[in-house]
Amino acid sequence: MSETRLNLTQAAKAAGVTRRTLYNHINQGKVTASRDEKNNPVIDVSELIRVYGNVNLPVKKFPTVSQRENIQKNFTPDALETLRAELADLRQAVTMMLDDKTAREDERRRGEEERRQLQEEVRRLGEELKHERNRGIWSRLFPVSKKQQ
Repeated sequence: MSETRLNLTQAAKAAGVTRRTLYNHINQGKVTASRDEKNNPVIDVSELIRVYGNVNLPVKKFPTVSQRENIQKNFTPDALETLRAELADLRQAVTMMLDDKTAREDERRRGEEERRQLQEEVRRLGEELKHERNRGIWSRLFPVSKKQQ
């Protein structure tokens, strides 16, 4: 299946309008744009057809036979094996980074929980101190046991 989303330059060219006009139409809500995986704005071809009617889609250029042959000749099995090894190393590095990130997030959560508990303890001690300050001088000097109350 071919790609049905176009970047703004391609979409403007396909619709026969300038990029500025396309931006204005997006801002005015006439055209709906979304974001691709790299967070770049893209517009679906069906949206262009809905708003502008027929569009001239860009033609994808395929490498010629001579270009393909040249690529195959220059891409040796050793180079392929080197790329595979590098890819495996990169996968391992990404896995280690994700594990490290998870460990740091767990540590942050534990620290946040400990901070919350300490704040609660400080609040409780503050209330006890306030209560103790509100007691009279005689009750502080001569505390009443709980049995006498």
